[in-house]
Amino acid sequence: MRIAAGACLLVACSATLGRRGSDRTSDAAVDGPAPADAAIDARPCTGGDAHMVGPGGECLVMFNTPKTYVDAKAACAAIDAHLAYLKDAALDSVAETFVGSANTFIGLTDLAVEGSFVWDDGTPVTYTNWHTGEPNNGGSGATYQEDCAIIAGARVSAQWDDRPCDASEVPTSGVFAYLCQY
Repeated sequence: MRIAAGACLLVACSATLGRRGSDRTSDAAVDGPAPADAAIDARPCTGGDAHMVGPGGECLVMFNTPKTYVDAKAACAAIDAHLAYLKDAALDSVAETFVGSANTFIGLTDLAVEGSFVWDDGTPVTYTNWHTGEPNNGGSGATYQEDCAIIAGARVSAQWDDRPCDASEVPTSGVFAYLCQY
């Protein structure tokens, strides 16, 4: 079989290619093949105050320095990540254990439509782990909004709670640790 210069069959990519008489080898022969299970966009799970690989292979990165929701989203974006989307029980359980006792922002709000929480990527919520009585938008008679979700790590059961997104309405609330995901 004759192979034209520059052409490469999948099984023959490590063969010597080039002009007649040349001893150049293809990149595949020099570098070797990539492992069959290597993800093209895989990157190591690093950064933050702590980090770990979740049950689905996602990276969770914890930052303990309190920020507003907007600033936490920007900080996650700065590391090519987003606030965590805890879309199933397995990931939620791992995340709640991982954040420990820190009240921690996740990527869930009802900023667009009051009472209708959605993930920051726009997907609807199909799994929830709200603490009993939550979300409650500040409770009965509240005069402020609670539009951002946190893992309420300071509670014994560490489930979700809706809280203010910044300290503009409640000076003692609205800045929390945050959990990024990529």
